Amino acid sequence: MISESDFRAQIRDMLSAYDEKDFERWEQERHLPRAVPAALGAAGLFRRRWEHGPEGGLPRLVAMCQELCQASSGLALATMGHSEIFIGALHWLAGGPRQLGLLEEALDGRAIGCFGATEEQSGSNLVNVQTTAVAEDGGWRLTGRKRFISNVGRADYMVVLARMDSPSHVADLSLFLLPLDHPGVSVDGFFETMGLHACDVGQVTFDAKLPADALLGNRGIGLLYATHLLQFERLAICAQLIGTADVALRLAVAYARRRSLGEQRVMDKQAVRHRLAACRAELWNLESRLEHLVAGAQRDRRMPAHEISALKLTAGESVCRIIDTTMQILGARGYTRNFPLERLWRDARLSRLGGGTDEVLSDMVASGLDRHDPHFDDLVSRLRTSDLPHITVMDGN
Repeated sequence: MISESDFRAQIRDMLSAYDEKDFERWEQERHLPRAVPAALGAAGLFRRRWEHGPEGGLPRLVAMCQELCQASSGLALATMGHSEIFIGALHWLAGGPRQLGLLEEALDGRAIGCFGATEEQSGSNLVNVQTTAVAEDGGWRLTGRKRFISNVGRADYMVVLARMDSPSHVADLSLFLLPLDHPGVSVDGFFETMGLHACDVGQVTFDAKLPADALLGNRGIGLLYATHLLQFERLAICAQLIGTADVALRLAVAYARRRSLGEQRVMDKQAVRHRLAACRAELWNLESRLEHLVAGAQRDRRMPAHEISALKLTAGESVCRIIDTTMQILGARGYTRNFPLERLWRDARLSRLGGGTDEVLSDMVASGLDRHDPHFDDLVSRLRTSDLPHITVMDGN
């Protein structure tokens, strides 16, 4: 079994085939070359991430996100969608020769996948998706339109969240495997985004006849599947954010140490030192929390949804603030494209929208608070009962 440091070294070795000019070209072209995630698979990195199972492989997920985002945040995002949603769904739910064969292709990077859940009218509320799956001639008729799909321009398959025909409940949704080159499937185009330019974001419209084994897992519980898979995506976003903040902070510290104003280094100015120290302390706290969640998930073989949501909520806010501070330290240079901070800030901003908005995650954390707590419910009752004014005997004088 290879160590985490060896795993990181393998990722760096794979990335050594590319340089800054390649990363810049991906940004300009607005598409990640399909050969790059394929090379990750060919190097065995997806197999190593998954060889110890979903939770057992989380340290390698963290390592992969952090190493890739140092080269390209867009590459990290596309890889996360392929590994944690597409492979994750197949690893968990695949059955039958075709689906199991597709899992092997995905692990090797020969088939690249993405996830289609968001629709124009549903946003982050997956319960309201309007895409439909109707049983037809021993298979399925899948009809709908998905948008804001990461890496759809380079993917071969899309995992689609769809509403079943004649659902018994509003949340009766299912997951389907949709080949993007299938008749009746059209990649309509791509959205111009503020950041993460190397990973395209597109829209797909489809009215396709699919075989019976296009259904992934059991029908009617796709929302449960999707919610579980999103925990891995959210944890990956946290890892990527922390890696991005670390790059920004180390750059700002190096700049402050080397840049002088008169005879004094920028680093010697108390206001600068204290701001950088606060950023470092905040980042250490995020790193510790991520390590704690990963260790707990490995131990319990369970993804703690409320705690992961809480970390993503705070990490998104904190990392955007840290990067903003580092831009301030560099002054005008931090605002130019000659330095990477403006790109890191643009890339990090998506974290507060994708994978669940801040508002959705806040509500999820709050739902975990709104539960019966016998000890403190009893304490509040006793305190309220005893919450009476003291009787004071007034002196007649």
